Amino acid sequence: MGTAVNLYSAAFVARYSRGSDGHRAPLREPGVCGVVPAGEERTIRLLAIDDRAYDRFRTVVPTARQGIANVFDTASRCDDFMRGQPGWNAERPVAAMVCGDIQAVPAVTLPDELVLRAVRLTSEAPDAIPLEDAAAVAIASDPGITGTADEFAAHLRGLPTSVRLFAAVDERGVVRATSGCDVFGDYARVFFVNTEPGWRRRGLGSAMTVEALRAAASAGARQAFLDATDDGASVYMRLGFEVAGQLTRYSRAA
Repeated sequence: MGTAVNLYSAAFVARYSRGSDGHRAPLREPGVCGVVPAGEERTIRLLAIDDRAYDRFRTVVPTARQGIANVFDTASRCDDFMRGQPGWNAERPVAAMVCGDIQAVPAVTLPDELVLRAVRLTSEAPDAIPLEDAAAVAIASDPGITGTADEFAAHLRGLPTSVRLFAAVDERGVVRATSGCDVFGDYARVFFVNTEPGWRRRGLGSAMTVEALRAAASAGARQAFLDATDDGASVYMRLGFEVAGQLTRYSRAA
C-alpha cells in the first residue's frame, strides 16, 4: 500500500473512532479500515482500499442501519456491491488527497481587498460572520450541495465542536470565499473550500486552504487530508497535497 493511501486510511480511522463510547470498534484489516458497530449500534464508517475488503463489506453493509462507505476505484468488486445495495446513495467521485507535512505548505495570502474572518458556528461568537452567509456562498459555488442555505447551515452546526470555519469578506462584509478544518490528534480534515463564482481564478481557493491548514497546525495537527473535485485537485497539488486515489462515497441515512 502506498504512503499516501496509508496516511488517508489512518486519518479516516482516527476521524471516526475518536470519542468512542464503546459502541464503535476501529477496524483495520487487509484492504479495509474504518469503524464498525460494537453491540446494538448499526452505524458503519468503512473505507475499501482494494477488493480484499469485499467479504467484510458483504457481511457488514446489509446489516447497517446508517453510515458511510468510501470505496477506492481499486476496489471494483466493492463498488459493484455497493451500487446494488438498497438505500445507499452514491455521491460523485472525488480524489482522496493527503498532505504529509502541514508545515511545508507554501504561504499564500488573500487579495488585499479581502480579510479573513471566523464563521459563527454558535451564538458565543457574536463578531463572527453569520453561518448562513457562508453557507450561501458554498451553495452558489458547489452544485453538489442541495437544499437551502438555512438547511445547509443546520447541517454545519451539527458537525463536531472541533470544527472551525472561515470566510474571506470584502470591505462591505460580503463573503467571497470559505474554508474549514477539523482536527483530531495529529490529523486534520480540510473541507468547505468554496469561492464565489465571480471571484474565481484569483488564488482564493489556495489562500483559504492555507488559512485552514494554519488553524489546524495551531491546534496540533501535523498531517491533513481532504476529498477534492476535479477542479479543486490541481489547487491542492500546488500546495503539496498528493492523490491517494479516486473514491466514491456511499451514504445511508437512518
